[in-house]
Amino acid sequence: MKFTILALNIGSTSLKTAVFEDEKELVREQITYDPDKINRLKSYNDWLRFHRDGISGLLRKHETRLKKVDMVVSRGALTRPIESGPYLINEAMVEDLRSSNYGWHPSNVGPQIALEIAGKFGCRAIIYDSPSTDEMDELARVSGLKGIERKAAHHVLNQKAAAKKAARKLGRDYNNTCFVVAHLGGGITVSAHRRGKIIDGTHGLSEGPFTPQRTGSLPLLDIIRLCFSTTASAEEVEKQLLSRGGVFSYLGTYDMKAVEKDARDGDANAHFILRAMAYQISKDIGSMATSLKGKADAVVLTGNLSRSKILVNEIKDKVGFLAPVLVLPGEEELQALANGALAALRGKEKIKIY
Repeated sequence: MKFTILALNIGSTSLKTAVFEDEKELVREQITYDPDKINRLKSYNDWLRFHRDGISGLLRKHETRLKKVDMVVSRGALTRPIESGPYLINEAMVEDLRSSNYGWHPSNVGPQIALEIAGKFGCRAIIYDSPSTDEMDELARVSGLKGIERKAAHHVLNQKAAAKKAARKLGRDYNNTCFVVAHLGGGITVSAHRRGKIIDGTHGLSEGPFTPQRTGSLPLLDIIRLCFSTTASAEEVEKQLLSRGGVFSYLGTYDMKAVEKDARDGDANAHFILRAMAYQISKDIGSMATSLKGKADAVVLTGNLSRSKILVNEIKDKVGFLAPVLVLPGEEELQALANGALAALRGKEKIKIY
C-alpha cells in the first residue's frame, strides 16, 4: 500500500509545500514573499489567515493529486521542549503556539493549518524533528545568570537530515558519528551532534551569528542601553532585532543573492559584510567543536546560503583545521518531513502525544 503525504514548511519569508507518494515527490510548490508585505503582519491570526489563503490556493491547484491524504506533516515550531521524532498535532500544541508561550516565529501557524487540512481528509497531522527538540547536555543549559537558562531552538529538521546524509557519505551511521552542523539560510544555527543527538547549539532567535535579518548575539551592555534609551516597546525592539537586523541593517536588503552579486561586482561593503558573517559562523563552529572535545568527524554546511562561494570559502579557510568540511547545499526539509511521516505511517516510529 502506498501512502500519500502532504508536507508543509512555513518559514519566515516563504511557504513550501509538497505531495509525496511514499518517498517519491510528486509535486512541489514554493512561494517567496516580499519582506515589506510580511512585515505588515502583526499577530498570530494575521499570519494564520495569510498562510491559510496561500495553502488553500495550492491545494486547489493540485486537487487531482489529493483525492486522498494519509497524513499531513508540518514543520515544527516553538513549543515546549520535546524529543525528536513525530508528534501528533493536537489542541494543546496549537494553543501553546497561538499564545507564543515559548516564543514567536511564523512557523507557529503551520501546525494549526496542518490540523485543519487533516480534518478535511480524515487523517492525522504531525510535526517531525521540531526546532524545539531538546537533547542538550545539562552543562550547555547554564547561561551565567541564575533564573535564565539557555534553551534549544535549532534548525533540527534540516540539520539532522544533512548530518545523516554526511554520515552516509562517510560510510558511517549517524548514531555513531560526531558532527558540527551549520544551517545557513534565512535563519542560521550552528550545533554539535554527538551520536545522534544535538547536545548544544546556538538559539535561532537570540544567539549565534547574524543572519540576513536577525542580529544574533549582541554586546549585552549596549543592548541594555538601547532598551532604556528608547521609547520603543519591547515588541518593537524585538522586531528590530529579529526582522530588521543582520545584513538588512547594514545593506538595506535581505536578498543574499543580490549581496553576493554586489560583492563579486566589486562592492567592498557587501564583500566586507559577507566576510563578517562568515567570521561569526566560523567562531560558532569552533565553539561547538569544543563541545565534541575536538573530535568532529566533519563540519557540515547546509541550507541555501551554503551555495554562496564567498561565504563557504571564507568559512573553509577558518575551520578547515578542525575536520573535513562537507558542503551539502540547499534544504531537504520537505523530504525529511515526508520521510518522518512515512516512518510513522509504517509503524517504524511511534507518534508521541504532546
